[in-house]
Amino acid sequence: MLPLASRLVALAGAAALLVAGPSTTVRAAGGPTGPAASAPTSRCFGAAAHDASAKCRDPKLRLTVLPTPEDALLEPNGRCTPVGQTKILLPCAFGVAKKKADAVVALVGDSHASHWRAALEDTAQERNWRGISITRSSCPFSRAVARLDDPGDQQACRDWNRASLAWFTAHPRVHTVFVSEHSGGRVLVPAGSTTERTQVAGYLAVWKALPASVTRIFVIRDTPRNASGTADCVERAMAAKKPAGPACAVPLKTALRPDPAVTAAAQAPGDRVKVVDLTSFMCSSRLCLPVIGGALVHKDIDHLTQTFSASLGPFLTRRVVALGVPGAPETGGAQPAAPAPAVAQGGRDGGASGLKK
Repeated sequence: MLPLASRLVALAGAAALLVAGPSTTVRAAGGPTGPAASAPTSRCFGAAAHDASAKCRDPKLRLTVLPTPEDALLEPNGRCTPVGQTKILLPCAFGVAKKKADAVVALVGDSHASHWRAALEDTAQERNWRGISITRSSCPFSRAVARLDDPGDQQACRDWNRASLAWFTAHPRVHTVFVSEHSGGRVLVPAGSTTERTQVAGYLAVWKALPASVTRIFVIRDTPRNASGTADCVERAMAAKKPAGPACAVPLKTALRPDPAVTAAAQAPGDRVKVVDLTSFMCSSRLCLPVIGGALVHKDIDHLTQTFSASLGPFLTRRVVALGVPGAPETGGAQPAAPAPAVAQGGRDGGASGLKK
């Protein structure tokens, strides 16, 4: 049998056919789909095992790995129902039904935003929100130009960013936006600049360009990465009946890259932009584990499984509530956003699985 890393390449094409468009999986309100739906009932399953405030441990989860690395390859992100799609934008809805929602929020970015949808589902249910997912693989929500191998994809990413900004102008009811991007993404760097400076400037510019109706932007810090052989290591540990988490851990300094979106958030003026960092639920001060509380963390190198993402939901909700959601702008308060300065401007996810960045 081929190593799992090699099978990933073979299965990626099949996965693309299954999840090229928004997922229309039917599920019970508030609950996950796929392996996440059959997760153990242990209160320590998944991210809860790393909740420092609870110190939750369940010996029965010691050898559990859900989903298996092979099953994870075809696991979609959280459920999402297509709404108002165009040639450029493929938005889809999650959370509570439109008629029952107290507010509408948006999740925007590349495939590293998409994999947070299962976690954000918990927040949406808890807060009675309807969520709109607007994502495109390999295409960060940014004024910087994504450096893509295909010129057509590069232009499509620019078009997607412009269309995304226009969508927010046309939907003033959306006051809260969640963004997350692949921290290792490539951009076109103007002469005299650096990759990091270009990325930071691109994020600041696109956030400034959002209309004043958006009063809160939550930047979800990008996740740590697996090593190329992590999935195979997990399978070997499972076969040997050894705990896969500690056996296949990756050093924190290797797994966790600096995130330019977080750097940009620290430079953003005012109180509009907040950072949500859930790294502690995936890593200790030294190591990042591929299996936590019986849940497989990643489906590939750097995309969360729906199962583990869903287990992060209560902790994402906790952080969001602590940081605050201001809602609609006060009358006579925030002024319309000024046109963003032109920065060297930045694959399609459409709200489904992210096997591409």
